[in-house]
Amino acid sequence: MEPAASETPAITTMSDSDIDDETLTERLLGLGEMLPKPVRNGLCTAASASVTGALVAFSWTKTAMWVLTTSFMVLALPVIFETEKAQMQQQEINQQRQILLGPNAASMAPGSRGSFPGAMPMPPMQK
Repeated sequence: MEPAASETPAITTMSDSDIDDETLTERLLGLGEMLPKPVRNGLCTAASASVTGALVAFSWTKTAMWVLTTSFMVLALPVIFETEKAQMQQQEINQQRQILLGPNAASMAPGSRGSFPGAMPMPPMQK
C-alpha cells in the first residue's frame, strides 16, 4: 500500500533571499549565547591577556632596538670611521712611495732595512 498524499510531510525549499542578512557581529553574539557564562568570561580574559602581552612585547622590543641602535652609533661608529681613516692614510702613503720610489717600494714596510731597486742587498749585521 502506498501512503496517501496527505500523510507525506511537505518539503519547502528556502532560497537565499529568504534568509535574513546577518552581520558578523550578530553571528558572533549568537555564538556567544551558546556558550556558558564562565566560558565566555574565560575567553574574554584570555583574549585581553593576549592583546596586553602583545603590546608589552612590542613596547619592550621597541625600547631594546632603540638602545641597541643608539649604543652602536655612539660606541662602534667612531671606531669604524677611525680605522677607515687610518687605512686611507696608509694607502695614500703607499701610493706616494710607489710614485716616488717605484712599484716595489709600496710593499716595503716603513723603517725596514730595504734598499733602492737594483741596489745590492745589505750585508747581515754583526754583533
